[in-house]
Amino acid sequence: MKKISLLGLVIVASTTLFAQDPKFGVKGGVNVATLVNHPENNDWRLGWHLGLLSHIHITPAFSLQPEVMYSSQGTKFPNFSGDEDLNLKLNYVNIPVLLQYNFNNGFRLQGGPQIGFLTGVADKLGDEELNLVDSDDYKTIDFSIPLGFSYLSESGFGADARYNIGITSVAENTTTKIRNGVFQFGVFYLFDHQHKTKTSTPARR
Repeated sequence: MKKISLLGLVIVASTTLFAQDPKFGVKGGVNVATLVNHPENNDWRLGWHLGLLSHIHITPAFSLQPEVMYSSQGTKFPNFSGDEDLNLKLNYVNIPVLLQYNFNNGFRLQGGPQIGFLTGVADKLGDEELNLVDSDDYKTIDFSIPLGFSYLSESGFGADARYNIGITSVAENTTTKIRNGVFQFGVFYLFDHQHKTKTSTPARR
């Protein structure tokens, strides 16, 4: 996992190397995740994400936002044993690179590619760890497309909502294409962010 996190940091650093005045920040939030097309009766489960981001203006209207995020995903199987739900956890280090269109009021539309590296698999029935699943049953690399919007205030604090559309199967040796589907709701803070309002044209954050 340390090697994967280091790779993510290298990608973010290389993206910002030739950028003019990139801003860096921290981000965290809640995941509402499931596995799409799973053959069993499954449902959404709550998880979380936490990591680093960079905000890079290409033009006043367009920017790039590469991120490195640890993300707890997976799915839930309701009433797996009696009234107990089985939670399947798939933990990833995700590296999205988002292209953003910035409106004058701080709102931004965003989308782009994301690569994910599987770092761990676990299953829990109620409060008990079962170890029924094998990490070898799941692919180590996942590709998805995050789409959503965000808001950045003049103070550097912001909020983010997106849906990660899985485009590759997460499971090995199956004819069914089981994909990640993850809603993410987060908050972030950009360090040293200054929104200049006294310009000849409306400034964009």
